[in-house]
Amino acid sequence: MTRSRRILYRRTGTGMLRAAVNLSAPALPPWPGPGTPTEQWRSWLGPIWADDTFRRTVSNASRDLARQVEAVLDGRSSNARRARRAALAVARYAIRYEHRSTPFGLFAGVCLIDFGETSAVLVGEEHKIVARANPRALDEAITARESDAASMADIEVCVNNLAYVRDGRVFVPSEGASEFSLALTPALALVLQAAKSPIRHAALAGKLAAEFPQADEHRQAAFLAELLRHSLLRSALRAPATIVDPAADLPAGTLDAREREASVDVLLDAEVRLPETVAAELETAATALARLAPHPAGTEAWRRYTEQFAARWGDGAEVGLEQLVDPDNGLGLPGGFGSVAEPPRPMSRRGRLLLELAGTAAVERRQTVILSETLLEELEAAADQPPTTLAPHFEVCAQVQARSLPALDQGNFRVRVHTVSRAAGTMTGRFRHLFPQAPADQATLPTVDPVAELAQLSFHPSRVEADLLTRTPQVLPELVSVGEFRGSDDKVLFPADLVVGLRGSHLYLAVAATGQRLELLAPTAINFVWNNYTPPLVRFLAEISRAATPQVTWFDWGAAWTLPFTPALHYRRSILVAARWQLRARTLPGRSARLEEWGEHLHAWRCRAGVPERVLLAMDDQRLPLNLTREMDLDVLRTHLGGSPVTVLYDAPPPDADGWIGGRAHSIVVSVRAGR
Repeated sequence: MTRSRRILYRRTGTGMLRAAVNLSAPALPPWPGPGTPTEQWRSWLGPIWADDTFRRTVSNASRDLARQVEAVLDGRSSNARRARRAALAVARYAIRYEHRSTPFGLFAGVCLIDFGETSAVLVGEEHKIVARANPRALDEAITARESDAASMADIEVCVNNLAYVRDGRVFVPSEGASEFSLALTPALALVLQAAKSPIRHAALAGKLAAEFPQADEHRQAAFLAELLRHSLLRSALRAPATIVDPAADLPAGTLDAREREASVDVLLDAEVRLPETVAAELETAATALARLAPHPAGTEAWRRYTEQFAARWGDGAEVGLEQLVDPDNGLGLPGGFGSVAEPPRPMSRRGRLLLELAGTAAVERRQTVILSETLLEELEAAADQPPTTLAPHFEVCAQVQARSLPALDQGNFRVRVHTVSRAAGTMTGRFRHLFPQAPADQATLPTVDPVAELAQLSFHPSRVEADLLTRTPQVLPELVSVGEFRGSDDKVLFPADLVVGLRGSHLYLAVAATGQRLELLAPTAINFVWNNYTPPLVRFLAEISRAATPQVTWFDWGAAWTLPFTPALHYRRSILVAARWQLRARTLPGRSARLEEWGEHLHAWRCRAGVPERVLLAMDDQRLPLNLTREMDLDVLRTHLGGSPVTVLYDAPPPDADGWIGGRAHSIVVSVRAGR
């Protein structure tokens, strides 16, 4: 007897297609290999770089690489090692050009998709390119202007609301989890008081001059420039994250035309409809991953934090947010929020079960484990604590694998999960500006607390290069702004306006003045857990309301992640996680070995470990397809191993997996919400 399908999550809103713009890369000449002279690398690069579309795509992604390639081709660079490095970079881009769907520059784009009774695909060639300023160039241009007191005279500035005072110093978040600090001098104390609210730069300088007449105008200007450079002061030149194009309102001449159009998004000229059976399978995958969450009642760090709150203030108490996160007067932040790293993978009952599962598959030489309902229930029961509340919503990103549209309509397909986001809008939010007519589905999403309202979290990342990833139009009526300049007329909330309370086992956010409870959405795909792109307070605000719900992610092997092999997990028509191998650099010959010798040892390892010819090379959250019978791909892998002691490889999808969409590399993103 077949068990009925248990569904905890339903699709909501419109789906999004992420797909490669191009179906094929330029023809690649035979790979020269290590140790060959510059002329051979020049011969390899020449015909590839002659492809106008490919050259324009790569040049948009990396101007530095384009300059290096052109220097090799025109003879200005004759160093063979540099030529090889340039060729390897071009080779990686050539693979990405054809095989990766993650939106990036001119390589891949997005469009909205529908679901219906039958499938339909129409992809044209009139893709729309939407250009914005390069974040690094924009930051440099604004920094240069902020250092010029005369240019800044009429520009408003205010104190960064992430700044705080402790032990006679003023701290403000810097890159990653690091902080910058200055001694709390009388002059700095005046600035902190005078610029609590927006004030003209000239007026602030005037207050300094009146209070400290002994300091000349040059020193005062340099002092304010330093505060702006280290983000202790924010100026109106730095548009908040709800402004999609931060260069749009800058004075003419701040950036040249090329810098204003250096970063692009692609709106695909495509109309795609998928059958409802695909949506149902995505719901099934979402439900399975939620049931398999390693932390059904929240992470250990958040549970400890909640217990500490209850012990100090008790159930029903409300504490000002700024007091709470102050380690001297409150609790500080949860454990792990101040380090740039992934959390540890401790052993647990769930971990032991997964170790057994993976070990048995390895012994029996099985690359796939079929996840039965019985096994799923056993893994679900093995988690540390049962959930008290479901995560209200999140996104699933997956590849739909079918060799043709008829096969898709007949149900002959698989859904291969790529990743799962923390909330609806996480992966799709940064593309919101491409679809101004699309409904704001976020407004109707459920909340953990039935009386809470959804609000949008707006902030600057702590690394400049990620700026465009956090920019999206305001889609919710309430907005919480962190670390940004906001004008006096902006109707927004700041951290100082918020309190944190405890109801049962759930912490919640509320507006101090009204008592209205809030749950914040952060429409950015930046990984908060790694702590290297966002201020810790941003992560705290984004997580707190959902801290006691299941932390749904891609499938987490826990302690079994350290094994040299873990099998694929299939559940119904879903591939929850692909087969994965870890290759250690010490397993293969060193750098002195010829590529042919190195390739022979790799082939021997593949035979022992059962590794297929076609794999995906994991680089952080990216996957680069490699064919391990091709010399170019072998050299790419060997170079990667040279900089990493352990390399992770995943089983690649079948060659015809993208047949239903004409062979175009793709992934589908859908939002799901709790509810049967």
